[in-house]
Amino acid sequence: MRVSRRLDRTSMRLVSQNRLALRSRGGFTIIELVVAMIIMTVGVLALATGSAGVAKQMRAGNQAGLASVIAQGRLETIRSLGCSSLANGTATTRGMTEKWTITWISSRARAVTESVTYVPRAKVSRTLALASVVPCA
Repeated sequence: MRVSRRLDRTSMRLVSQNRLALRSRGGFTIIELVVAMIIMTVGVLALATGSAGVAKQMRAGNQAGLASVIAQGRLETIRSLGCSSLANGTATTRGMTEKWTITWISSRARAVTESVTYVPRAKVSRTLALASVVPCA
């Protein structure tokens, strides 16, 4: 009988050690998982907000570049006309408003100021102004 009691005690020790091993197994608690998910959510939302800001800046840059191309094209057109046919004017090109003024400098040159008004984002209006001198032959 004593032998069997010893075996029972030994088996009980093994069972209790196995339970301790199961309890001390490494892993994450539910609280740690929830905290990690909250941190990840905040990070993803910050990235989304940042990308929206980048998209707005890209649109504003594209609009400014387009306004510059339009103004430069108008100045080239005015330069090619010759002094006798130069006149002030306005136009709308690609949804942007252009205005150019011709100022008499001398009999040999005219000053040209070209301004283009564009909208980089809602409720914001910007004006790009270029100036040049047109020589008269």
